[in-house]
Amino acid sequence: MRYEIDEAARILWLDLVSAGSADKVLTATVTLIADRPELCSWDWIVECEPIPDDATIQHLGKLAEAWGPPPSDEAVTVFVTHDRLLYLWARVLDFQFVRRKHLIERDVEAARRLVERRRTARATKMNGK
Repeated sequence: MRYEIDEAARILWLDLVSAGSADKVLTATVTLIADRPELCSWDWIVECEPIPDDATIQHLGKLAEAWGPPPSDEAVTVFVTHDRLLYLWARVLDFQFVRRKHLIERDVEAARRLVERRRTARATKMNGK
């Protein structure tokens, strides 16, 4: 699985397509967050077009078990996909990962803009504006 850690922006970018199977994605992601637990509070952009065919709810359950404590502020995971039904799965994930919202965009640049809009909204809310 390919990934990039943008320290300055506090964004983790993942490319699930390069990983192959859901088992490999799970293993790599669990290892990554075990090595860098602070990533659980960062915003994530996940390219998943297409999603590994063997992905199951059990994979997500195992990821949720390995996940660190909830972030103090809401974080987002933006899935980059053209799958029109992935938003349904994203809604389920909102309940498995406390203070993390799962959203969908069609390309990486749109995902980055969405992350920035969410951050601006959080900052405005925190400043009472």
